[in-house]
Order: sequence, then C-alpha cells, then structure tokens
Amino acid sequence: MRFSLFAVLSVGCSTAALAEDTSPFPAGENAALVKKTCTECHGASVVVSAQFDEKLARKQYKLFVGDPDSEEGQKVVKYLTTYLGPR
Repeated sequence: MRFSLFAVLSVGCSTAALAEDTSPFPAGENAALVKKTCTECHGASVVVSAQFDEKLARKQYKLFVGDPDSEEGQKVVKYLTTYLGPR
C-alpha cells in the first residue's frame, strides 16, 4: 500500500510541477496565466519575441481575448509590459 500511495503522490507532484513550468516566458507574477492565455492561439516564441508597450499589450489582449480592463486582462497587460516590454 505504501508504494501505491508513493506512486500517486509522485505523479501528483510531477503534474503540479509541469503545470507551473512557464518556460520560455520570463519568470514573474502571472507568468503561468500569460502562458496559458497566449499559447491557446500562438506558439510561445511568437509572444516572447515581441516587445509590448501598454498600447500594444492592451490592443493584442482585446483582439485575441477580450476586455483588457477585466481583472485577467489587467494581469496579462501588466506582465507583458513589465517582462516583455521594450528592451
């Protein structure tokens, strides 16, 4: 019985670790949300190779997802401008 419980816990931990993998997105607050949101339609490389100022981030969010003033929209826009802003 111990082995079975260990196997279940190991699989659960591995799944949780994979769910938190935000690569190739830069680590930061809401990276997992942005990865999930943006990679539903785009390859990650398309997003991480771009440079987002506030205007572009809001425009892209509105075009592909919805209201950039929503709670989620604000989080995504903030992440894009903070971690993928002009270099």
